[in-house]
Amino acid sequence: MIKYVIHAKEWRDKVNGNSYHSVNVLNTQNNLMIASPFTYGYGSQFLQTAAEAMVKQGWLPEAYKNKIVSYSGLSGNHIHNIIEKNCTKKEVISHGLNN
Repeated sequence: MIKYVIHAKEWRDKVNGNSYHSVNVLNTQNNLMIASPFTYGYGSQFLQTAAEAMVKQGWLPEAYKNKIVSYSGLSGNHIHNIIEKNCTKKEVISHGLNN
């Protein structure tokens, strides 16, 4: 059973070569969602951003913060993640405001 769904959107600033993302995390147990706003990071950095938001919300213990980034905590916590790449800057900013 999936307990959490991490949905991230990513935008790459081609002029400066930087990547940014925003994250929404859905808790399927209580149907609550938390959002993490537009932030710098590329690759799997969105997982760290999600983990920090989940720990701050009390959904995961502090010990799991770094496990998500390495994927070792994913199966035990029933976490599914979705990343949408090549989004527009406007889409990424808007996505991070959904609360």
